[in-house]
Formats: sequence, structure tokens, C-alpha cells
Amino acid sequence: MDIVDILREIFGLGFTDKKSGKGSSSNSSRASQSLDSVNKYIESTLLKDAPIEKETREDDRDGRIGPNVVHFDASARSGLLSTSLDRLSIKARSNFSTIRSNVAVYRGKWMYEVQLGSKGLMQIGWSTFDCKFTPDSGVGDTVNSYAYDGNRVRKWNVASYSYGESWLGGDVIGCAIDLDDGNVDFYRNGRNLGRAFENITMGSSFAYFPTVSLARTESLIANFGLTPMHYPLQGYEPMQAIPKEKILRATLLLDWFSKIIERVYVEEQKANGEKIMLRDDNMSVQAYLMCLANCVLVHMGPLITVPYIAESIILPFIQKLAESEDLSLLFTCLDLLWTFAEKHEMKECLETIIFFLLSTLRHVSHLNEYLDQCKSLILLTKICQHVSTRQYLLDNVLFDQARPPIFLDVKPPDKQGLIDTVSDVWWETKNPVDPIVEANKQSYLNACEEMKVAISELEKLQVRLLVTLLDNSDGTEMRPTSRTIFLRKFKRFIPIADADPAPITLCCIHRLLTAFQILWDAEVGTYPVYVPCRMFYDGSIDYSRTDRLGGVTSHLNKTFRNELIQLLGAEHETIASMESQAQNRTPNSYARMALVRAIDANTFPFERDAFLDSSTPPLVMNRVDSTTSLLELFDGIVSFYYLVAKKPLAKVALLRSSMTDYISASRDIKTRLEELDKKNSPESELELIRQQLSRLINIFNVKLIEQSRYMAWIRAAVYSEEKQLQFAWLLRAIAATLTSASLEGNMFSFVPDFYLETLADLCVGLRNHMHPTAPVERIADHQELFRSIAEFLCEHFMDPRIVSVNSKSTLLLMLAGFVFNPLTLNSLENVPEASRMKLVTSLLKSYENRAWAQSNWILVRFWQGNGFAFRYEKSPHLSKKIGARPYQQDSIFQPKKPYPSVVFQGHVRDVLLKSSQDTAAFLNSLLNLLNWTFSEFIGMVQEIHNVSSRPERVYIESRQLKICATCFDLSVSLLRILEMIITMVPNVFNDQTFSENLLFRLCQLLCQVLNRMSSQTSCFQHVVQLEILDLECVDHFPILAAVTGILLALLHEDMNKFKHSKTYAYVIRKIHD
Repeated sequence: MDIVDILREIFGLGFTDKKSGKGSSSNSSRASQSLDSVNKYIESTLLKDAPIEKETREDDRDGRIGPNVVHFDASARSGLLSTSLDRLSIKARSNFSTIRSNVAVYRGKWMYEVQLGSKGLMQIGWSTFDCKFTPDSGVGDTVNSYAYDGNRVRKWNVASYSYGESWLGGDVIGCAIDLDDGNVDFYRNGRNLGRAFENITMGSSFAYFPTVSLARTESLIANFGLTPMHYPLQGYEPMQAIPKEKILRATLLLDWFSKIIERVYVEEQKANGEKIMLRDDNMSVQAYLMCLANCVLVHMGPLITVPYIAESIILPFIQKLAESEDLSLLFTCLDLLWTFAEKHEMKECLETIIFFLLSTLRHVSHLNEYLDQCKSLILLTKICQHVSTRQYLLDNVLFDQARPPIFLDVKPPDKQGLIDTVSDVWWETKNPVDPIVEANKQSYLNACEEMKVAISELEKLQVRLLVTLLDNSDGTEMRPTSRTIFLRKFKRFIPIADADPAPITLCCIHRLLTAFQILWDAEVGTYPVYVPCRMFYDGSIDYSRTDRLGGVTSHLNKTFRNELIQLLGAEHETIASMESQAQNRTPNSYARMALVRAIDANTFPFERDAFLDSSTPPLVMNRVDSTTSLLELFDGIVSFYYLVAKKPLAKVALLRSSMTDYISASRDIKTRLEELDKKNSPESELELIRQQLSRLINIFNVKLIEQSRYMAWIRAAVYSEEKQLQFAWLLRAIAATLTSASLEGNMFSFVPDFYLETLADLCVGLRNHMHPTAPVERIADHQELFRSIAEFLCEHFMDPRIVSVNSKSTLLLMLAGFVFNPLTLNSLENVPEASRMKLVTSLLKSYENRAWAQSNWILVRFWQGNGFAFRYEKSPHLSKKIGARPYQQDSIFQPKKPYPSVVFQGHVRDVLLKSSQDTAAFLNSLLNLLNWTFSEFIGMVQEIHNVSSRPERVYIESRQLKICATCFDLSVSLLRILEMIITMVPNVFNDQTFSENLLFRLCQLLCQVLNRMSSQTSCFQHVVQLEILDLECVDHFPILAAVTGILLALLHEDMNKFKHSKTYAYVIRKIHD
């Protein structure tokens, strides 16, 4: 093939190269001479068709004042703000922060755009230089400033007026000012919100700056023209000039570059592994084409760093190359760019492309199909299939700047999109069923299914992207695999995400789980999935800043050193590391550790990582073991759920709770409306009441309609059966990990504490947050799953290997949660009897020197429903109080349907009869605590009584009132446990040889309670009558009912004997007479 033919094919027929003709000197120099000609041709063509602009030339457009590059001016701000390096992305750090740009306009038509990072309180608009802002006033709050606030749906110019529509995070808000006619307009996602302001102040001394004000934690990204506008407006100019000359140069160069790419691809297909030489046989065609690519990219490289060109020219070009199923052209393009462009040029170009795709993914869809998001994900996945590009993005962009959860998010449609999709709304109504609402149920559920189908398509693309990023086959001796980079970056990202959690993390956890399952099936395929205990102590995973069930890692290494050597071997790197740390433990090393802790307490997570990066193990080169790497991914998923993902799941459940409250309130008002018809009041009064009640019902219905539409999306995206089954799978895998580790003896102490925490959180999530919208019964083996977890709780309730205080508390609270729920209580009752007896034995140990309050609630729950006047879901004294606030979870007065456990009551009896010495110790500790809690309660009641009796007004701290209420709760619960014990094992107190002292102490305490409670002039009576807000639970009924139950249990045998005596018959006869 001749050089001239190649050059004319790429640069056109107008290209002439006299030096490379037949009359040229030596054959060996023809190629180099032609390349010189190419360079000259490129330079001359660019100079002729796209002359070089002066870099220092000022933007001299009429009506504009300021530098060429537009950004926010850090010196013109009020309040605290975090800004990006380019000063276009900002986040408020104080209550209300304001900042304006460094460029103003005074004539013509101008615009800028902002993409919202959140949907909270922000004011976006224009202001003059003379506007002074404070922590309480921002843009729109002064005379010559104008703003739009989509959070409150208002426009602001000193006063506020209704305007526009509600905005969401990801929306693009356009701000346009016409300084010829004096108008200001705002746009939401390209849709005109109407004329906001007319006849604004103009003149020689008035120039307007783009200005934004944000409430704390709100964020946005501004575009003044650095990149093309998402929604350009005809007749309006961006604040920053469009680089037209550079665009012409880039277009011309890209046309040549595209032809080189096509030619390289064609030659590769022809060669089939062999070199095809030029006609003079002195250079291969491929090598010559590489040289031509270098000639073009020398000029093109600086241009691709310009964000406007990268987004408007390079991105469409890459999209075109990626349209075909065969990605060879795209890979050839990226190979050439990585080979001949400078690294910083590729970095800036790729960052611009990724941020554009990111903005598209964050954009709120008007429709349910997520078309733009799908296109962006497909393109990103194809780009990431190129090895060098994938590894660079993983190492520098996706985790460090873009944040992976945003690529894995599924945003709900905006308000109008939800209205279009869910035309008929439905919510669950009971007692009575509302026929009007119930008629829409099937249509509503069909709409949920449609959204679920649309979401599933986007989710598949997100999982495909994750699987691509987790490639484990692209490593070499000189570089790690993409999976290795991903795992390192993901581990560092988790604490950063914990510092700023967002709802998107819930989507992220599901995509990670799906990707893990796909890769595990393909690469490992063994079941059940669990993390072997060995990985917790052999150094396979970095747990340097993680607490263990057994306490601090250094203490565990020292305590179980011999066992570790036996299991790992003396030559293992973990043992060697322990030895070196022991040798290096000098005063200087302790000082450095103190310094690290000080920095750790006073820096952000990413700064901590930078400081400690020197101690981070180096990345492993080449391919890593599939099982080990996937288990490390699983470990990261568990940690991610514990630190980040559980919070959005709990927040989503609040929407359902809010709907339940509105439904209940609406039902009560409808009942009152029906009762009005039965009253004999004047018709005029009844009509007025009817109007007020109907207005309230309409208000509640409007709110319910809005919430039910959003709930439809939650049903499709969060509470779907697939998501529920994924969480059940994760729960099963964590339970298997803990159960397997518990068989390893002392090595169980090395298990990270977040495994136990996540086990508890998942149980709560499935049982309380997702249920009943996603019923637990849908999980095929839910009974066996909860039974296995219940057995683990029984076996490890007071396991001496669990030393961490937080872990002990988690076990206790988890057990309480199982006892308080009928479904999981049934699971507890079905574990092997030996495990149940072990649990009850632990619960009935002496209360001395251990946390006893939660154990107390558990025992009370076993009894609730069988005691005297202890069969109510809500205590009768609370039923009469209006507006009582909910109680803490472990309060005895928390409304819970009674569900006594006959099984565990029987175990309580068996354990108490088993050892008289242990029983006496337990009862003595119980009576001691009862005496203490009741005495503390009475003491505080006396203080409240004294304070309330003073003539002057005295404020009682809420904390003191809560402590008083807690002591009352504890006293009642201790009395109920005594009632259960006496009922189940009456001989414990009635047997004189065994318990004379216990009976005496019990009677003494009961007399003390009755003496304090029964007097009409006591301080207790006075405080009860005050009806203090934080003391709703304090009343005569609960404590006197408990005392009565104890007395009845003590006298039960005597009363039975009395029933069969002659005296009883005589008394009954006299009563009838």
C-alpha cells in the first residue's frame, strides 16, 4: 500500500506531498518525510480554517463585566460553604449561606443553570453588588435581588409570592435575565415556569450577578457556560463565552482522527496477526498509522481538556463509536488516546464525560421509562469495558469524585410523572373498608407492577456495570485487577458514605448483592455462602479500624497468640506482623499512635485515609483468588449495610407510618360525621360542624393521595419481592457466618462486631420496616430462618467470648425484639429445649453486676397476658388520655398486643426449682432492685411535689421527669416478674424452711408500696393529678394492679381451700339472703 493513498484517504484529495513522491531520495526516509508534510499540512489547515485564538483575549461581549472564566466568588459570600476546586459545586455548612459569581451583566439577555444536589431550601437568582446578605437573608430578601425557591414554591423579592413548582434533587434550574426589557424568568428541566419578575431595576449603576442561597447541607452545581447548557434558551447567552474557535479546530482534527481509527481497524482485520508493510517495505502500515495518529493528537490533546469540547464534540463521537455491538472501533480510539495523549489530558477529558453522564443519571425523569439514564449507563459500561480506561476510572474518578452510588441509583419520577403513571390511588382501609378507595386497588397494583418492570431494566444495566468493574482477569505482573482496585476503593468509600448517608445507598446495596450473586455463581458456585472464620484473623481482609466481638484486636492477638500460631503457623505474615509490632512498641511509637488518634478525631474521613495511606498494604498484582476476593466484597457489603444502607430503609418505613396516621385520623373524622346525624342540635350548628369536618377530610385525602403515589414507587423499587428476598439471603449468609464461626472456639472472638449488628438490623428491617407491605410470609423458609437465628441468640446470650459492650447490648436488644413479636417468639419457642433452658437460666441469674433492665422486659413479656389486669394491649389509664406520646421501645407501657409464652413460663418454673441457692440469689437481687427503684421514684416524686407547691413558677427538667417515669416503669416490671414467679412457683415464698426471710422482705416492700400509693393526701396523688406531659405512665392502676396480682398469687392456695370450707358456704348463703 502506498503512503500517498493513505494520506489522501485520511486528509482528502487536496492533500499533496511532493516529498513522498517517486522522485524522493532514499526509501528509508519517505515515511519520515511524509510525516513532516503531514504536520505542516495540519498546522496550515488549522491556521487557515480555524485560526488560533488569543488565550489572553478578554470576553468583550456587550453588557458583561468580569473575567473570561466564570465561577463563584469565594470573597463574595455570607456564611460557610464548601466549594469544589473549580468553584462551581457548593455545599452549605451554615444555617443559610449565600454566594455570588465573579461576573455581572447590565445589558442584553443572559442565562445560567444549576443542577440541584438536594431538594431542600434554596433561593436561586440574581443580585446587585450593593445587596448585603446575612445568615438570615439571602438572594431575593433584599430590594435589588430576585430569586426562585422550589422547596417552598415561591419567588422572592423582599416579599414572597406563589410561583413555579416543587423541585427535586437532580433538577436543572435555568435562570434567565432580560436586561433589555427588565424581565427575569426561571425554568425547571427546560420547562418555563412563567414570568417571575417584570420591570426590574435597571440603569447605569445596576449590574446583576448570578447568586444562590442555601440552607445547611443543601448543595448544587452551577454551569455558567463551561459546558453546553442542558436546556439552552434561544436569544440568551451563557455567562461564559462559547469557545467557538477551539470547537472548529477540534471538529477538524476529530474528522481526521476518526478516519485514522477506521483505517487502523480495517488494517487489523486484514492483517489477521501478520504485519502488512508499506509498498517500499520499510515500515508496516499499522506503525505508519500510529505515527499519523500521533501527529493529529499532538494538536488535539490540549483541546480535549476543554470541558465544552469534551462534552459537545468528544462525547458524541464516543457515543457514535459505541453504538455498534462490536466495540473494536471504540477500543481502538481509546488505545490511541491513551498512547499518544498526555495523561493529564485524558484525565480531564474522562472526568468531563463521566460528570456529564453523572448529571444525566441524577436528572429526574418525567417518564417511567428512564430512557436517558439507560443510555448513559450503556455508554459508561461500554467505556469501562476498555481495560486501561476502566482501571483509570476506578482508581481516580468513580470513587474519588463521582461516587458510585449515584450510578447505581433509581430516582422516582417527579410529581407529574407519578400522577401520569399512578392515575388511581389506593391505600389500605379497615374497620370499615372504604369502597371508593378499595375500587382502585387493582389499578393501583398494576401501576406498581409497571414501574417495577421499568425499574428492573435500569437495574439490569447497573448490575452489568458493576460486574464489568469487578473484572478479575485484567491483571498482569505489573498491575492489579480491576476487582482489586474496586475492593480497595470501596472499603475506603464506606466511612465517607456513612458521614453523609443518602437514600441512594439503598439502591446501591441491592445492586452490589446482585452482582455478588452473579459472580459467585459463575466463579465459585459453592453453597451455602458464608465467610470462614479464618478470614477474620489471618489478615485476608483489613480490619485495622474495626472492633471485634471479643474486644480490641491487639488484645485478642496477645491473648490467643498460641492458638493463632497453631492455626496459621509461625511463619504466617500475621504472626510476623504481631512480632514486629511488639518489638517496635517504643515511647516514640506510642506518641505517634496518640497523634494518629488526634488526627482521626479532628479530620474528615478522606483526610484520615490520606494520612494513614502509608500503612495501607500495597495492592496485589495480577489475578487474585476468586473466592477470597468475592468474600471480601461480601464483607464490604455487610459493612456497607450496617453503616449506611439501614438508615434509608428505616426512613422509608416512616412514610408508611405517616400514611397510617392519616388513615386513622380520616376514619375517626368520618365516624364523627356519621354520629352528627344522630344528634338533636340545631341544623345550622350541625351544618357548620359538617363543613369543618369535611374540610379536614379533604386535607387528609390530598396528603394521602400524594403519599400513596410515592408509596407505589416504594412498593416497586424498595418493597418488591425481589428486594425482600435479597435481604433474606443476606440475613441467611450472615447467620451462617456467625454460626460457623461460633464452632471455632476462641477464634469466634475475632468476628467483627458489625456482623452481629447487621444481623440485628436485617431482622428489624424484614420484620418491622418492610413488613407488612412486603409480608415476611413471602419468604419461603422464613420460619426456619428465624428459628436458626433464635437458636443462635439462645446459645450466645451470655457467651463469655463476646466481650464488647455494644455487642452484648445488641444481643440483648435483638432478643427483646424476638420476644416482642409473635412471629419470632414462635421461632424462639421452637428451638431445641436445651437452648431455651440455657437462655432462661441466663435470664434468671442474679441481677447483681450486670445490665438487667432489658432482661427484665424480656421476662415481663413472657408473662404479659396472664397476670392480674395485665391482659390489655394498652393500659386502661392511658386509654383515657388524649394525645399521649409514644413511649420508648422497652417501656412496659409501650402498646403491645399480649402474647404470653406458656413454653418459657414453664422453663422459668423449671430453672427456679432446679437450684434453691441460685433462685434465692436471683430473688434477693430482684427485691433489692425493687426497693431501690421504688425508693428513687418516690424520692423524685417528692421533689416534684415540693417544686410544684412553691408560689413562684419553677421549671422541671424534662430529663428528670423521664428518669422518674423510667423508675416507675422498672418498679412495675419488677413487681410483675414477682407475680409470675409466685404464680409459677408458689413454694418459693411459702416454704418456711427455705424462704422465711424472702417472704418477710416481700411483704415489707408491698406494704411500702401500698402505703405510698393508697393515701389520698400523698405526694404521689398530688403529682398524678398534675397530669405532667412526661409522666403519662405514672398512675395508680399499673402499680396497684401488679401488687394485687402478687397478693392473689400468694393467697391462691388459701383461697382455694376457703372455697371448699363450711365458712365459705355460710358466707355465700348470707350474701344471697
